[in-house]
Amino acid sequence: MGYLRKSKLSDLNHVVKHMRNMDKMEAYYQTGKQPEEALRLSYLYGQTNMAIADDNDNPIGLCGVIADGCIWMVATDELFNNRKYKIQLIREGRKWVDYLLKSYDLLYNMVYAENHSAIKWLKSLGFTFVNYHEEYGKESKPFYEFLRIS
Repeated sequence: MGYLRKSKLSDLNHVVKHMRNMDKMEAYYQTGKQPEEALRLSYLYGQTNMAIADDNDNPIGLCGVIADGCIWMVATDELFNNRKYKIQLIREGRKWVDYLLKSYDLLYNMVYAENHSAIKWLKSLGFTFVNYHEEYGKESKPFYEFLRIS
């Protein structure tokens, strides 16, 4: 099964090339930047960056936290198309978020309202959706604001 590990630059390059279309759209809608650039900036500013690896240690996603508690995650299609990886993502993701909340009072971000798999995953990790923004980001698309308090 997949697992979380500290990420490497090669993981970033792989995920940038194989990012899910939904994650690309979300990044562009939120930032107005090309998705690859948005991911690289998130990675660069991340205090903690982790790779979600498959059974062969290949990266199938990246996640991280920026200094103020802004949490993020992007994936390849392989992560969300493989049932065992999705289940492991919930298990390991919950442990990781619980661990992060020992250092952060609040974890938060925004998610594109049409990103149903990400919304379902965030709910499974204990995040609360606090606001719906009908027009958010550079492209004025619908987004949900979510958070989890320690």
